[in-house]
Amino acid sequence: MKNWQIICSFTYPHEAHQARIYLENSAIHCTLQDEMTVQVYGLYSNALGGVKLLVPEKDFEQARNLLVEGGYIQSNSAAEQAPPVPQVVTTDNKHCPFCQSTNIAKRKDPNLLVVVLYFILGVFFPIFKSGYQCFDCEKQWKPISPKQAEKNRQGE
Repeated sequence: MKNWQIICSFTYPHEAHQARIYLENSAIHCTLQDEMTVQVYGLYSNALGGVKLLVPEKDFEQARNLLVEGGYIQSNSAAEQAPPVPQVVTTDNKHCPFCQSTNIAKRKDPNLLVVVLYFILGVFFPIFKSGYQCFDCEKQWKPISPKQAEKNRQGE
């Protein structure tokens, strides 16, 4: 399994078997990984990354083209379609991290679950979630602590 590549992954084993059979009918040898684990422990599927379909490196492009043609995978991935998200190292609480506007305000929205628990249990919990909102671009965000900002910088 040294020269094998993951071509796609599936949430359910039967979907992976359909794609495997489709490729094997086109004379491309392939195998499945984590199939039995997902079949026995279905809730682990997302944690494991699903049932993985592996093909030899030399057949990767041909297999990918066949799976696109068969409708098992899309020709353009979600990463190509999604707009890039700006990464903010830290927030200064004076500017919107998205549009750099200074027309912002702190917001406090009630947390519905805590409100329900408050009325059921009669116990005091902090009801509001805090954050910031920009009035120009209408985006909302949570402030990042200096400790978290340092941790983000070390991870880059």
